[in-house]
Order: sequence, then structure tokens, then C-alpha cells
Amino acid sequence: MSGHYRATGINLKRQPLGEADLLVTIFTRERGIIRAVAKGAKKARSKLGGRMDLFVVNDLLLYQGRSLDVIEQGETLHSFNHLSRDLGRLGTAQYWAEGILAEGVSGQAHPELFDLFLEHLGRIEGCAPELISGQLVHGLYRLLDVSGVAPGVATCTVSGRVLHSEAAGFSITLGGLVAAEYQKEGQAVLPLTQEQVMALQWLPQPNLPPDVLQAGVWISLERCLRRYLEFYLQRSVRSAALLEVCLG
Repeated sequence: MSGHYRATGINLKRQPLGEADLLVTIFTRERGIIRAVAKGAKKARSKLGGRMDLFVVNDLLLYQGRSLDVIEQGETLHSFNHLSRDLGRLGTAQYWAEGILAEGVSGQAHPELFDLFLEHLGRIEGCAPELISGQLVHGLYRLLDVSGVAPGVATCTVSGRVLHSEAAGFSITLGGLVAAEYQKEGQAVLPLTQEQVMALQWLPQPNLPPDVLQAGVWISLERCLRRYLEFYLQRSVRSAALLEVCLG
């Protein structure tokens, strides 16, 4: 079938297109981000309707058009139903999705990033409410890490000295932690306590234990990493404002 291809994708964004169609932005494992039309998806009896909801994972058959691809078939693999029932969980997923969209992995396969995003969607769907903020920051850091742009949290970015869970500063422009003795007057450095530094140094780990996830530092560290992300992307993270209200 010339012009046809299959892809596994996670719906990141959807918007109306005419009276009956939807324009869906999808993060696929095989082709990165694509924008495709789901014809008739707004109709009550459409087989594609529910499959085009946010963060639904589908096995898709698409036709490659001149400007936009067209979704011809979709088989749902996972729907993450619990995300839409809780604003904190949904906001976290949208936060991660906004970062992926801003990085612009259009037409470029990034299976490691896709698998990691899928993994963290599952974690945020199933975790206890008090762990959401910790999972948010952990997922954000790991998504930055697999994209090759995570800030340094193990050593001082100025000297290279290993930081042993000590109070330090965080420099957005230098890209990570700065030891106290290398912080200069007038330098744009965010001061971090020992507890905050210890929490940051857990982030490269694939899993965080519950006692670490329950630490009371994650809201402040989210703001820290958000400023870093916004500096890297050169744009604000719009979903963060609502999420901040949801997570208190």
C-alpha cells in the first residue's frame, strides 16, 4: 500500500478541524511527532472518536498526505483512564507532553524517549496522590536526560567536584549545581538546602523509593527545573500554572 504506514502513538493534543474531523498531534515511536487528521472522529458513531482522546495509546494505520497525514484505522493499546479523573495527574501528563512538543522531535524516531514517556504515564496514573509531585519532577528529569539536556546534579558544574549531599546552588545558565565555594556575588544562582540537593541527586535513578517521593521538597524543585526547562526551550511552560494550583 503505497503511502501507507503503521505507527504506535500517544495522543498529545487534539483540536477540531471542520464540522466532523479532528486534527491530532501524536508522539509515535517510529516517526516522532506527527500531525494527522482523524476524519469523522467528532461524529457520535465514529470508530476513531474515543481513540483520539488525550494520552490514549493506539496502533495506527495512516496515509501520508502532502501536508497532513490521515488516520485510517486505530486500535487502542492503552487508554490511561485515571489521568482524566484527576487534575493533578492530567496536568502532570500535559506538562511532560508540552516539553516533548517543544523539543520538536517531528519526523524523527526517538524510541527511548517514547518508551520512557509511556513508562512515566503509567507511574503517574497508578501512584498515590501524595507522590504525584515527586513523580512529576522525576519524570521531567528523566525525559530531559534521555533527550541529552538534563542539568548536572552529581558534580559542581564549575569545578567538577563531586557534591556529597551538601547545600549548593543551582545555576540555570551553567546547567546544574554549583558548590558553595564557587558561587560568585551577582551570579544568578538559586540557593538549595542539603535536603533539596539530596533529592536532586536521586533523580538519575530509574526508580525512587516511596520515602524519597514523599519528601516535602518537590514543589520547590519543580519550579527550579521548570526555570531550567524554560531557559533551554526559550519559552514558558503554559501547563505549569494550572498544575501548581492542583498540587498546592
